[in-house]
Amino acid sequence: MPQPDRILVVDDEQNIRTTLSVLLGRAGYAVKAAASGEEAVALLDEETFDLMLVDLQMPGINGMRVVEHLRSLQADTSVIVLTGHGSLETAIEGIHYNVFDYMLKTSDPAVVVERAKAALAERAAQLRQSSLINTISDAVEQLRGTGNAEAPSAAPTERMLQIGELQLDTWHQMATLAGRSLVLTPTEFRVLLCLAEHVGQMLSYAQLVRCAQGYEASELEAGELIKPHIHHLRQKLEPEPAAPRYLLNVRGKGYLLQL
Repeated sequence: MPQPDRILVVDDEQNIRTTLSVLLGRAGYAVKAAASGEEAVALLDEETFDLMLVDLQMPGINGMRVVEHLRSLQADTSVIVLTGHGSLETAIEGIHYNVFDYMLKTSDPAVVVERAKAALAERAAQLRQSSLINTISDAVEQLRGTGNAEAPSAAPTERMLQIGELQLDTWHQMATLAGRSLVLTPTEFRVLLCLAEHVGQMLSYAQLVRCAQGYEASELEAGELIKPHIHHLRQKLEPEPAAPRYLLNVRGKGYLLQL
């Protein structure tokens, strides 16, 4: 049974926070709430979300800084900004951070919920498209590598990597965790292998792209490239993908594998 989409509601006004949380919960979503920007940042450091609704004006860390922090960690989370008034400056900044929508805080809560559904639907479509592109890319890479299909098998000690309950067969690009087979794309397998070869050690976004995909990228570009693969790996490895135990992120820097 698929997990419900996870939504974070961030607002310093309790009535708005509570109303949206209840309505979104009734709509079938898993909802968490934060009463401040500081609380939201702490939650984002620990968990992943599919959608965030955030108040623009809050004491301390304001809504746009929360969005900025989110984007340093999760590139594909949808965002709806709730504001008492709009401005050109914040609209332009919102475009930079790929904000799905701006809504007035006086909007009917039911309308906000409908926009939340639309944001999640758009995100799901983008993820499907990204997954299709990755699958095609991985298939092309596999075809390029079939020229060595008749090569002799590598010795078992060379092709098997065992770390705790994780076993990686580098020759067949197969992975198992606690005896459970993991269905991974070639790119996902290579990302996992890179992390497994440096278990307990953080690899930066650029290091992961270099190791798994063989080319150089800036940290910003590499982060955008690697985060979707980490997201998919968590869906396949983690008992609770939203609260990862194995694939951990080091805020704004990279990832490490912990077993």
